Amino acid sequence: MSQLSKKPNIDIEEILLDKMVTGRPNNKLEKLEAHLSSQKFLLFFVIITGFLVILYARVFYLQVARGSYFYKLSEDNKTRYVPIKAARGLILDRYGNNLVENQTTLSLILSPRDLLQNSHRDATIEKVKEIFSLEGDWDSKYKDESKSNFGFDPVLLETNVSVEEARRFESEISSEDKNGFYLIEDYSRHYLDDEAFSHLIGYTGKMDQNDIKNHPEYPVADIIGKMGLESYYEKFLHGVSGKRIMEVNAKSEVSPYIKEEPAQPGNNLVTTVDRELQTFFYQTLKEATDDLHIHKAAGIITNPKTGEMLALVSLPAVNANALTKGYPVKEVRAMLENSHMPFLNRVISGLYAPGSTIKPLVALAALEEKTIDPSKKIRDEDAIIIPNPYDPNKPSIFRDWKNHGIVDMKSAIANSCNIYFYALGGGYKDIKGLGIQKLKEYWEKFYLGNILGIDLYGEKKGVLPDPEWKKVNKPDDPVWRLGDTYNVSIGQGDLLVTPLELAFYLGALANEGKIMKPYIVSKIIDNNKNIVYNAAPRVLSELKFQKENFKIVKEGMRGVVTIGSAQMLKDLDDMKVAGKTGTPQIEQGKKTNALFAAFAPYEDPDILVLVLLEEPPQGSVVAIPVVDKVMRWYHDNRYQK
Repeated sequence: MSQLSKKPNIDIEEILLDKMVTGRPNNKLEKLEAHLSSQKFLLFFVIITGFLVILYARVFYLQVARGSYFYKLSEDNKTRYVPIKAARGLILDRYGNNLVENQTTLSLILSPRDLLQNSHRDATIEKVKEIFSLEGDWDSKYKDESKSNFGFDPVLLETNVSVEEARRFESEISSEDKNGFYLIEDYSRHYLDDEAFSHLIGYTGKMDQNDIKNHPEYPVADIIGKMGLESYYEKFLHGVSGKRIMEVNAKSEVSPYIKEEPAQPGNNLVTTVDRELQTFFYQTLKEATDDLHIHKAAGIITNPKTGEMLALVSLPAVNANALTKGYPVKEVRAMLENSHMPFLNRVISGLYAPGSTIKPLVALAALEEKTIDPSKKIRDEDAIIIPNPYDPNKPSIFRDWKNHGIVDMKSAIANSCNIYFYALGGGYKDIKGLGIQKLKEYWEKFYLGNILGIDLYGEKKGVLPDPEWKKVNKPDDPVWRLGDTYNVSIGQGDLLVTPLELAFYLGALANEGKIMKPYIVSKIIDNNKNIVYNAAPRVLSELKFQKENFKIVKEGMRGVVTIGSAQMLKDLDDMKVAGKTGTPQIEQGKKTNALFAAFAPYEDPDILVLVLLEEPPQGSVVAIPVVDKVMRWYHDNRYQK
């Protein structure tokens, strides 16, 4: 052994000496380290850098990109919540009268994660279904042991829980077996005149899959507007639900709540509607349909100066309270299966031939185009006969409903003479006629075939036929003929409009050229009485027609009341009502609808009433008494002399 090794401490130089190789030439020292190549060093650096990048990317993903998600997940694992329902905003009429109320009630909700820990889950579900008469297979996914089927958000099972149901739930199911089911305080919508306002206000109901998709910010256990103003102004009415948060331990035992997030009530709608007028209008229209043994009707009352909707009725109506509460089940099912389609708002979505109510527009167009002198008198014959070039034995015959004798424009409007308007629209003898293109031009000027923009979902636009339309829509009979022009000139044929379009075209005649935008909500107010939204009358278009031409047409419509078929309104002298009837034929002339629209005072109107009755046993005259009763109510209760 080397003497060096006996030393207690070894120097670094001595290590090198031990590496001397005895007997090797020159006693050269062995190489102590291997040289690392630049390629290996670079590979090592890349690997380490790659691992660091992956590590930092994962940290960024977990802490930043998905940080809030995983934080929520951890919170959800240790907490549960039940919703604190927000009261929906109220809906008021133009005078501040409530149209809806919020009533306190109870709702049954399900907390899926808590149900997972219920050892008697299947038996509890069956008992809950029996107590609350729950139908459907909603429970099937909650019987699966897979946790992927169980969410954190409470699910609304039943609203408007009765006292008897609540008592049975508390007494017949033990505290342990209740795990997953909760009764919470809730609000139930109550409609004061449910059927009278059903198509105007609508109703509320549980959220379906589309609602959940469209409103991800809502708790699944919320209710939502399903029709009418409840649906259109949902985001203003809804409010923000709160939460009562509870802590859950490792055994899934729920402690009393640890904190609350208070609910924020929704905003209130102030409408242009007159509650008393709406209720009277509905009752009058309903009595008329009952007396005539018919089911379908539509009615509008508006202020033609402003576009404010004073009343809107569609029959058959729906029971909004039954739909909101979900019972009686038999009544709800009857509404859903009713062949008369009670959920259709006929005022804004129904398409009808306007019949003779279109004649004032044709008269005004003829005056503007100077195709006839309004004082020109023509003989109103029984019919216009057009020879058939293909078969002389089968001419086309366009009849009047009676022989009116000698008429001018005003008397033709007052007595609804078909022959006169056949001539104005398509031409006859020495009257050139407007032709289909001019007719369509004036339809469009009055916003027919257009969306007016009322604040309700489901508004449709009318059908304005012309030669191109017929080619596309009637390939078996694509040629536009003179008879087609004659038909649309008196509101027949393929011309279709909604009652809303019809009312606002007549309103534009009444106010001499201003086509107003219809609206129902005048303002929205929050719970601190701050105005969130304020509406105002809006002119969609203003027709720069000769005032004298409007006057002539309006005087003709005044004649409908003074010398025509609506003389029962004649004694309202201070209001001076003007109007126009219509009896459009449907189903190839086998049936007719009845139309009557009137406005007053005719020189400067502030009310317009339109009534449509589908398939009554008589003609348009049956609609006149409905309008007469409404006008008299308005005269006695609202009219400012």
